Amino acid sequence: MAWQVSGQMLEVCNCTLLCPCWLDLSVQPDQGWCGTAILFDVEQGNSDGVDLSGRRVVMAGNIPGPFAGGNFTIRFYIDARASEEQRRELEAIFSGQKGGPMAALGPAVGKLLPTAVTEIDLQRNDVITATIGQAGRLQWAPRKDSAGRTTKVEAAEAMAVFSVEEGQPAKTTGSRWSDPEMRPWEGDSGMISRFTWRG
Repeated sequence: MAWQVSGQMLEVCNCTLLCPCWLDLSVQPDQGWCGTAILFDVEQGNSDGVDLSGRRVVMAGNIPGPFAGGNFTIRFYIDARASEEQRRELEAIFSGQKGGPMAALGPAVGKLLPTAVTEIDLQRNDVITATIGQAGRLQWAPRKDSAGRTTKVEAAEAMAVFSVEEGQPAKTTGSRWSDPEMRPWEGDSGMISRFTWRG
């Protein structure tokens, strides 16, 4: 039952600058509710002998109030390039069925929508862009100071939930999400982090 995944975690939500949930899980989102999508780009991974390297998973959610209040509506989108075995293992890991950080989110999920298998295209330039089937187009431009140094956030409350140590806030203007079973949203809050999980 051993598994491990590592790579880049790219988050976008409908807040206007920096999602307050990162700093305080009990704070009301600045739109009164949260629409979010988190792309996990698995650079290295293996689960029960199944190689997961190079595959991607997106978790999209609607959160009706403060993060700590739960009652999330969640859907997972899995890379269409993944084999049936890879899809099974990726879904089990990222939905928390195999333990690890995502298992802690389980009690907060009020409604889990069926997993979708779709194309997940990711392009890395000065601005990172991702297209997730017909559901979303996301982008991240890492925030920097006037000297060109990348802005960083360390040891924020929500980072502990996802077992990440630091993140790079990003401008995400132009990002949008539209799933017929979820509230549509646009926003300008993003965070880019590195994750290494094992179970």
